[in-house]
Amino acid sequence: MFFFLCGPHCCGKTSILSILESEGYISARGSEIGKDLFYKRSFQTESQNSDFEFEVTRLELERDRYFHNTPGVIGIETWHPGNLAYASVRNPKSIKELAELSRQSPIIMNISGIWLRIPKCEIIARSKTFKDNKEWAGEFYEKVDQNMEMCLKELGLLERTTIIDANRPFESVLTDVKNHLYILLK
Repeated sequence: MFFFLCGPHCCGKTSILSILESEGYISARGSEIGKDLFYKRSFQTESQNSDFEFEVTRLELERDRYFHNTPGVIGIETWHPGNLAYASVRNPKSIKELAELSRQSPIIMNISGIWLRIPKCEIIARSKTFKDNKEWAGEFYEKVDQNMEMCLKELGLLERTTIIDANRPFESVLTDVKNHLYILLK
């Protein structure tokens, strides 16, 4: 079984997947590829061109092919809809082509999603990565979140995605995610 967690910066995706893995709810997890590249390369998030968007999509597809043959419950952070939402802010002209590539995923027909939502003020309050430019982070990631519904629709995933309000205590959000997974596993 495959599921993805998407949502803006600081909504809890990484922490939730880490806990789910450590507690045995999931057998494997995929990190956010764009974020991994950000930490590896130290670049300006908002200034990435469409080559970067295509690189992330190709890496996601490569990992999807690997996960396609992996047994168990697999959680993936951000995944194609999240990456598409980033691209919709940075490089909107690339959306159609990126969506076409993303739809080639061997797991896209067998995946469900969870969209964690937090408002701009919480992104600003929680951000440590962009502590020197929290206002920018709030504005940028608010736009990413606002475009998520369009990206989920573009990939045919909106009906298979549950929205969870992450603007609450972390334990409450984690409990909701676990409850959702329990329903999916039935």
